[in-house]
Amino acid sequence: MAKVKSAEKRHYRFKKLRLPKWLQRIRASLSQQVKMTILMVVGFTLVFLLIGSFSISQFRTVMYGNAESRVDNAFNIQANRFDRPVVQTETAQITDYVDSFKHTLNLPKANRVYLREYRGSWYFFNRHGDELAYVDVTAEHELVESYQTRLFWIYVLSELALLLMGMALTRANMRPIIRSWNQQRTFVADAAHEFKTPMTVIQNNLERMLEHPNDTVMDQVESVANALTEVRHLNHLTGDLLTLSQADADIPMFAFEEMDLAETVREVGDIYEYNTNEKNQTLKVDVPKTLPIIGDAQRLRQLLVILTDNAQKYAGEGANVTITAISTSSGIKITVADTGKGVSEEDKKHLFDRFYRIDKARSRSTGGHGLGLSIAKWVVQGHRGTIEILDNKPHGTIFKILIPKNQKGAS
Repeated sequence: MAKVKSAEKRHYRFKKLRLPKWLQRIRASLSQQVKMTILMVVGFTLVFLLIGSFSISQFRTVMYGNAESRVDNAFNIQANRFDRPVVQTETAQITDYVDSFKHTLNLPKANRVYLREYRGSWYFFNRHGDELAYVDVTAEHELVESYQTRLFWIYVLSELALLLMGMALTRANMRPIIRSWNQQRTFVADAAHEFKTPMTVIQNNLERMLEHPNDTVMDQVESVANALTEVRHLNHLTGDLLTLSQADADIPMFAFEEMDLAETVREVGDIYEYNTNEKNQTLKVDVPKTLPIIGDAQRLRQLLVILTDNAQKYAGEGANVTITAISTSSGIKITVADTGKGVSEEDKKHLFDRFYRIDKARSRSTGGHGLGLSIAKWVVQGHRGTIEILDNKPHGTIFKILIPKNQKGAS
């Protein structure tokens, strides 16, 4: 029973520490960028206040130290070390002077050093009974006041600068997060759309088959073939999505080894030679006898398949597709060129974006889903290489890849 009460008490204390609802609403309404800016400004403000307070304290000590110590020891040393002698009440004229101080400044009876203004000047006073010692510190006080004023304006300007810097830095830090978030939302929406279309086709074909339960497989072969095509499309799409998700998670997916890139290029050329013949296209492979390189054979083959398949599908009837690979002083240079209609400058900026397609209707008919070039770029970057899109004069497109021969340090 005691444990239950103790737990309830702790829970009650926890509830008491919760923020008020109006403050919770304000906190919830603030964006992450504003919150980070506020935290940054508050943090710098606290640091500045601590430094400023310490600086003023040290400056006052330096400026007032000598005068304060003189007044503090006024009744232990000779009186002629002060601006005026130690005031005593034995003389009537001086007594009036002391009374004037008493009346104007309301001097305490205790023996204590304190700073007071009197008739436009500043003094350190020390009173011991009816005796009074003082030192004029007007010049020092003006310096301290000037220093405090300057420090105040430095503080104000620094706060404004910190606010602007905080907003700029927070915006700069939030920009990649916001961009990543927007890309993720777009990616999910596009992926859902890509899944929806083949699933709808499969559903329609299955429903059509259910409408004729007495038909044989041969009677419904067209529906079965359509559904199978969409299943293959989904399988391909799922594989690409898995590859990109692993790439985003920075999972090591490259197995580097010595390989002959020329042999891989010839293998890919043999695979696509039949397809190009069907479209009245010509495929030319121009590589040396051997082309040794340290790389991931499977990923480099995937790269060549993506680029060759892309060129073969979108170059059009009667186009020429050429694959070349040569060794240069800076690495292995690979080009996949076609003589199709080419790519506009605006499309070049987005071709490597996920799910980006120049002609979505045409991509659907050719089986594309806009992820191939994203994977191709990832493969090239995994080999510490570069990939760019060039115009093939007089018309067409060239994908140019440069991969270092030595992959030491690559992931």
